[in-house]
Amino acid sequence: MARIERRTTTSIVADELRNRILNGDIKEGAQVRQEAVAHELGVSRIPVREALRLLEAEGLITLVSHKGAEVTRLEPSEIEELFEIRTMLEVWLFEHSIPAITQEDFAEAQEALDAMRHAPVKEWGPLNWQFHSSLYRAANKPTTLKLLKRVHDNADRYVRLQLTLSKDAQERAHQQHQAMIDAAHMKDTYLAGRLLSDHINNVKGQIIATVEAMRE
Repeated sequence: MARIERRTTTSIVADELRNRILNGDIKEGAQVRQEAVAHELGVSRIPVREALRLLEAEGLITLVSHKGAEVTRLEPSEIEELFEIRTMLEVWLFEHSIPAITQEDFAEAQEALDAMRHAPVKEWGPLNWQFHSSLYRAANKPTTLKLLKRVHDNADRYVRLQLTLSKDAQERAHQQHQAMIDAAHMKDTYLAGRLLSDHINNVKGQIIATVEAMRE
């Protein structure tokens, strides 16, 4: 029997704020006022305050003395660092997973990839994580995968921004993802790792160029 998930008010508020930040509904640098959030969601300020602390730990919120909370604004150098971390962790996980990836893992990754082709950009984040984590879980490195999830969440809003501005980016990402699945099916560890590294670096370059142009 499946266990019933019991969600606290804090987790519900954190999920709502996280989704708004990742979707771009709350822009980087914007203030998040506890009183306004509590009033809108019909909760007290205590779970809002706790939710903001959770999001601060994830890197999505910055708590500033005498100013309150604001959405973290990453500089291009910080975005670049996030994607460098992604490259190191993901290539390592992927290469360790390939010998043990199951048909169920491949089916889940393909399902996520097919869904991404038709989904609006705001739904890409969870699907993109489903795709990648399906290919990495066979490495049996749960601590690394949990750390990578935080990195993905932090970079996700910039990935969505790039995808929104470029339809070519969406098709290019789909082709690169499919090539990674195909290489893993062939058990070609070297090719799979190289394709993944190239994919992450391509996305990194596009995002940094976009962010720099928007901030000029």
